[in-house]
Amino acid sequence: MMWCYIYRSTKKENCYLYMENENDFSAIPEKIMSIFGAPVFVMKVLLDGKRQFVVGTAQEIEERIKTDGFFLQMLKEDDFKV
Repeated sequence: MMWCYIYRSTKKENCYLYMENENDFSAIPEKIMSIFGAPVFVMKVLLDGKRQFVVGTAQEIEERIKTDGFFLQMLKEDDFKV
């Protein structure tokens, strides 16, 4: 269980970044950030399994954050082709 911070994209509709540390974008690759645009804070949420997410479970999101440093939610597969 962990707290995470969610940011929405200013360039891609329905794309969100989930991160463990507020305003720390150092783990996000430059290519992703250039496509994502300036992040806009949405909310802080506890990944405790009680909340449902559009893409992935709380456990999957937490594992991805721990492994990659972030979780990228995108509803269209081709949104982040580089």
